Amino acid sequence: MYNMEHKLIAFYEKRLTVPEQQEVEEWLARDPEHQKIYADTITIWKHSGVEQPFRMMNKQKAWERLQQQIDLEEGRNIKSKPVLVGWRLLAAAASVALLAALFIVFRDPRPQQFDAVAEQRTIELEDKSIITLFKNARLQVTPGFNDKTRTVRLEGDARFDIAKNPDKPFIILNKDIEVEVLGTSFTIQQRADFNTTYVHSGKVKASYQNQSVVAVAQQKIVKDNQTGQLSLVNLDVDVSEALLTQTIRCRDIRIDSLSRLVEELYNIRIEFSPSIAARKITSTYLTTETPDQVVENIALTLDANWTKKENHYTIYK
Repeated sequence: MYNMEHKLIAFYEKRLTVPEQQEVEEWLARDPEHQKIYADTITIWKHSGVEQPFRMMNKQKAWERLQQQIDLEEGRNIKSKPVLVGWRLLAAAASVALLAALFIVFRDPRPQQFDAVAEQRTIELEDKSIITLFKNARLQVTPGFNDKTRTVRLEGDARFDIAKNPDKPFIILNKDIEVEVLGTSFTIQQRADFNTTYVHSGKVKASYQNQSVVAVAQQKIVKDNQTGQLSLVNLDVDVSEALLTQTIRCRDIRIDSLSRLVEELYNIRIEFSPSIAARKITSTYLTTETPDQVVENIALTLDANWTKKENHYTIYK
């Protein structure tokens, strides 16, 4: 059997029998105030579905308290508009239940999540930090962000422009590495062989197990995923544009100059035979490609061959 609240909801969802449907229709037509009660009830019901267990548990208690109030009022023989009084109390109780449910949920929220699927995505966090997620990257903002610390979890590649706040360190958890900053800009690149943090400005600290490395602008921190070793490397060339666009654009550039850029982006070594080291090339390569793919494309452009031994490549004719 439906109580009045459930009957109005069932009426909205068209779950009533024909006689019950007619009963509600007649009740709605009887008084414009009834139509307002119906609209308020459906609105509250729709917005009370934050978490089903919370909604049902808290609303049940609210209905019980409401019934006690109605019984008390009836015991005092209050005659003026009893239906309206009861339904106003009902709406108030439902509002209390909704607020209670929201309070419980917001005290224990799920991590806020951002995904970049088909293309890169730029987001601004609560602390005004700007993060560019590259294709197939995911960022989770942990509960309590910007309270005492600012902690996020990263899967994939991203550029960070962190708002400065000395009292609240910004911490990025990516795979098994922890990167900590106060206010700086840097790019994190995660690959099968290496996890690399490129620092564009400010200072960055990366930690893994019992190792910690601090880097400044024009330096990078490299974690070898095979050995687990963290290392600090000075950048000999500017890689910021290639990292931001995820593209290596070559216009009439010498092969030996191109090789230095590729080496910094992939943490590999490239050698050329003397006959082709000074040749120039115009082409475009994606930094999301594997080192093997990039080296092979360069060799094809030069009509040359290539070999590989671990992370050491040789292009020759």
